[in-house]
Amino acid sequence: MGRLEEVSVARVAEVEDCSKQWSLAWHHSGGILATCGDDKIVRVWKYTPEPPFLECRTKLDASHTRAIRSVAFSHDGKFLASAAFDSTIVIYERGEDGEFEETNKLEGHESEVKCCAFSPSDEFFATCSRDKSVWFWQLDEEDDFAVSSILQPHTGDVKFVAWHPIEDLLVSCSYDFSIRFYTFDGEDWVTQQHVADAHDGTVWCAAFDAATGRRLATVGEDRVVQLWTCTATPEEGGVRSGKWQKAARYTVEGTRWPLYSVSWNAVSGLLAVSGGDETVRVLRVEGAEGEECFQEVAVYAGHEGDVNCVSWHPKDPALLATASDDGSIRLLRLEE
Repeated sequence: MGRLEEVSVARVAEVEDCSKQWSLAWHHSGGILATCGDDKIVRVWKYTPEPPFLECRTKLDASHTRAIRSVAFSHDGKFLASAAFDSTIVIYERGEDGEFEETNKLEGHESEVKCCAFSPSDEFFATCSRDKSVWFWQLDEEDDFAVSSILQPHTGDVKFVAWHPIEDLLVSCSYDFSIRFYTFDGEDWVTQQHVADAHDGTVWCAAFDAATGRRLATVGEDRVVQLWTCTATPEEGGVRSGKWQKAARYTVEGTRWPLYSVSWNAVSGLLAVSGGDETVRVLRVEGAEGEECFQEVAVYAGHEGDVNCVSWHPKDPALLATASDDGSIRLLRLEE
């Protein structure tokens, strides 16, 4: 059994009773971390391998009027996006000085926007909302985001969207217990597969296996980590035409609290999972295809509130960032 050691704790408490941190995202270089929360501020932190590890370099606090639920970097590092409960998504562009400034505000959702994510090519951008819709935006040559498709496939809040690491394939997670996969047919985005009752309760988060692209992990209200595998081979069209099916599950025992976040390590293949029980767990998928199972590797229980988001560092396979209701952003190092 390994252990997760606390490397750094950055506390956010500038606004009384508004310190809850909802989400975080690493810049793909690994040198920058963006975070957001109830205080309506996007913070951009510089990461260094030596103390203090996290240094807040920028506060973007003039764009949203309500809590910010999600942040995401484009893969080319040019854009940072934030999605908020004020029903808007803000796009920030990185200037020559390295600072991010607001350049666009995307509007149209009728209720709180829960998540945003850039496609692998950065050509497309997806958002989802409490209004039960998934929006696809397309980046044009002038760096403007235009609506490509608007889908309302779910019967409940859409909590999360995640892109496949290689293909233009998106998955959405919902309050209606289901997950849906989407592909682009050349003109519009369409539902490729609908999996009803993916979990026994709200599906909170999903993460693809970046190494193979043929596995997906989801977590939910039922305290279950569910592994999905794609049945199609490259000759059959790969994941864009294949069907996803259940392969293995792991249930967190001894708690009634949901699992809110999952992150799949692109280097080590390990999964980090967190939730309402104030705990972070690291899991490994073991076994041959068709015989997979989960093995718990390490546990961290140092938070004092729900752990809303976990994200592995893109370059350092042992470094994990967490965001919590206790107002802290923490860096944890896995020692196996």
